[in-house]
Amino acid sequence: MDAFGVLGNPTRRQILELLASGEQSSGAITRTISEQRGITEAAVSQHLKALLDNGLATVRPAGMNRFYRVDVDGLHRLTAWLSQFPQPPRQDPCPAPPAPRRPQYRHLSPERPTHSIPTAHVH
Repeated sequence: MDAFGVLGNPTRRQILELLASGEQSSGAITRTISEQRGITEAAVSQHLKALLDNGLATVRPAGMNRFYRVDVDGLHRLTAWLSQFPQPPRQDPCPAPPAPRRPQYRHLSPERPTHSIPTAHVH
């Protein structure tokens, strides 16, 4: 599996988002993901292994604990690869509606009378 395949999984993306806030212990990751996703400890461990094997996370053993963090170099490789593609022009997801048109009353203007109005003379 490659890095993009790894990122195609929502659980792995969520783990990576957790790691983006800083180094996390395997226990903290497992508790958070197990509670939110309803998956087993073993499943979380498999997701962490996939992130490690594909260069998206690193691990630091400390006694009986393991601490994971984002592999910045791995993310740089991904963004470097993506940067070869031209950026499409940005478009608003929902363009603003056109401004309402004001009613035209040119036919009522004094320059173009449509008919003459008789004037009454007062005596």
